[in-house]
This record gives sequence, structure tokens and C-alpha cells, in this order.
Amino acid sequence: MLVMALTRSLVSKPFNKWKDALETFEKHARTKYHLNSEIAAKMFLDIYDCKQADVSELLSQKVKTDAERNRKIISTIVETLIFNGRQEIPLRGHRDSGRITVEEPTNNDGNFRALLRLQARAGDSLLNEHINSGRGNAMYISPTVQNELLSLIGKQIQENVLERIKKAKFFTVLGDKTTDISYVEQFSLCVRYVDIDLIDIREDFLTFVPVYDVTGAGIASTIKTELLKLGLEMTNLRGQGYDGAGAMSGHLNGVQAIIRKDCPKALYTHCSSHVLNLCLNYAAKTDVIRNCFFTISEVASFFRGSAQRTKILKEGLEVAGILNSVVHNYNDTRWVERHDCVAVFSESFLSIVQALELLIERRQGDLTAKIKAIGLHSNLCSFEFIVTLLVMSKML
Repeated sequence: MLVMALTRSLVSKPFNKWKDALETFEKHARTKYHLNSEIAAKMFLDIYDCKQADVSELLSQKVKTDAERNRKIISTIVETLIFNGRQEIPLRGHRDSGRITVEEPTNNDGNFRALLRLQARAGDSLLNEHINSGRGNAMYISPTVQNELLSLIGKQIQENVLERIKKAKFFTVLGDKTTDISYVEQFSLCVRYVDIDLIDIREDFLTFVPVYDVTGAGIASTIKTELLKLGLEMTNLRGQGYDGAGAMSGHLNGVQAIIRKDCPKALYTHCSSHVLNLCLNYAAKTDVIRNCFFTISEVASFFRGSAQRTKILKEGLEVAGILNSVVHNYNDTRWVERHDCVAVFSESFLSIVQALELLIERRQGDLTAKIKAIGLHSNLCSFEFIVTLLVMSKML
């Protein structure tokens, strides 16, 4: 009641009891109302004299600080995604949903989360704070957000490639069909052009295009539509590179023939890698080469079929100073894998022969395996096999 009386006599009503002025003023100076008013007055004068920013500026500064903080967090997340993509590391784990923590989880939650956790524990205080106290609806690490960010990154890369192509003006289309995991036919669209800034020939991937009409006309229409959608003019098309399938290379109804009706300067070239693959496949059909590949495959299966035999071979390879080399089978349709197979086998040839001899000389062991080792040793040491192996190592 005393405070209210003092407030009324000095604020809402005039003060006229001057004989009690000193005592009244001292009591009023100690009231909360007066103290708050002094603080407010000081803040007003500071703002008026530009010694302190006003409330709107303080709020604006807070918004700016929060925005910069969020940008740094998003940048860290994006850089982690780019790192995974550049190193061809998968993102997802066995359990990659729910809130992330700095502590190691019981189940593997994927490389993406593990990298974020590593950065947070290694000294990124901002990311650490975000993981520990960030809002659940603004963590930016869910699979949905990952896919959205990857899509934006891919779009940015595509725009950079298109900018270089447009600067070069003329380009060549390279493409091939493949089937994805959902059994949808996809056409991989690539472009060959000259990088004007580096004066270098580049071949860059642009996009995957779903194809539902696999005829020459259907694929040609898909290519033209996609190029126009990407902003590339068909009048600047100067080349086409596909495989030798009839739908692609046919001189009447093939993709290359249909596109050349609109773009006569777009010359067709049979893909060199496909040609080389066909040549090597045909060469591999000769008896001596086919037998050589069959023997290599049999040797690989023989050693892989037993942990003990594998150990003997690895010990022989280590003695010879050949590390991280394992005899393996090859893929019938990919000549690159045939080359790797033959190169590894040629390098390990002496160690393989010695491992077979050790298995043959052993007094104990599986009799069937010993007989198999004798047969393989005989094949490997034949003049025909050795010459064929050397020829193939050079040819592939």
C-alpha cells in the first residue's frame, strides 16, 4: 500500500507535501517501479545516443546469428554426403532412423551417421551441440532429407556440366541401355565435348532416362526429348556413340539413322569398348584360349574349395613376395575382369605350381583332391598352356 501511495503521489498525482519531500523521495527511489524506470530510461538514452542497438536490431541480429549457425550445420551435413558419394561409400545402415547420438549405437546405423558422430566427437562443437540439443523436426539427417540433398547436389553437378557443354557449343551423345533393380529399362545419357577453359576432351554423365519403348524410334525420341529438356540444341549435335545392337546402329530404323535425319552432321561411331569386348570374346572362343580360361577357373575353384589349400597357396605367395593376391574367377561378359584374372594368375603362376606340388607330395590328405591337383599341375605345366597364358596377358 505504501508503494502504491508513493507511486500515485509522484506519477499519477502531483506531489504537494513538500515538508515530507526528502523522506518521500528516498522511499520512492528504493521502489521496484522506480528502479525499473531508471533501467528503462538508461536503455532509452543508450539507444538514442547509438550506444546500444534497439530491440528490432537485436532481434534481427539474433535471426542472422541463427541463420549462420544453421548454414554451418547444413554445410557439414552436405560435405559429409559429398564425401560418401566421392568415395563411393553407401549411406544407410541396419538401423538409420530415429534421433542420432554422439555415443556409439548398439546397431550399425550407417556410414553417414557414423561420419557425423566422428566429426562431433573430434572437435566440431557446433555439430556436437546440434546432435545433443537440436530440435527433432530440424535435424536434417533423415533418409528423406538425405535423398533431397543428394538430388540437389546432383542437379548442381549437372548444371555445371551443361554450362561447360554450352560454352563448347558442339557435342557428341554417348549412351547405352541398362536395367535397374526395379527392372525398369534405363538409358544412360553421356556427352563428349571439349572443355574450352582447360582445352581438354571430356566425357561426362548427364542423367538416367527411363525407356519404355526400346525400339529405335522410341529410344531416339527419348534422347531428343531429354536433350531439349536439358537445354541442348540438336543442331549442335556432331556425333553419336552406341553399341552395335540393331536398335542402336541399324542404318534404316536404328537410333543413329533416325537422329541423323534431323541432324545429318551427327556421325555414328560404334563404341570402341564394345568393339574391343566383342573382339576379345570372339578370340576367347578359340580352343586353346577357351581351355586356358577353363583351367584358370578350375584352379581358382580348387584352391577356394578348401581353407587348408588356400592357406598353402597364400604361404607360397608370401614367400614369393606377392601380397594381397588371390586367384579368382572371371566374368564371361567383361573383358576387363578377364584381364585382371589373367594378370593375377600370371604373376602367381610359380607359386600356384609349387602349391600344387606340395599337395601332391603330401602323404596324408584327401585322395580325390590329390588326383585333382595332379591333373591341374599337368595342365599348368604344358607348353600350350604356358604360351597361351603369356599371349593372353599381352593381348588383354
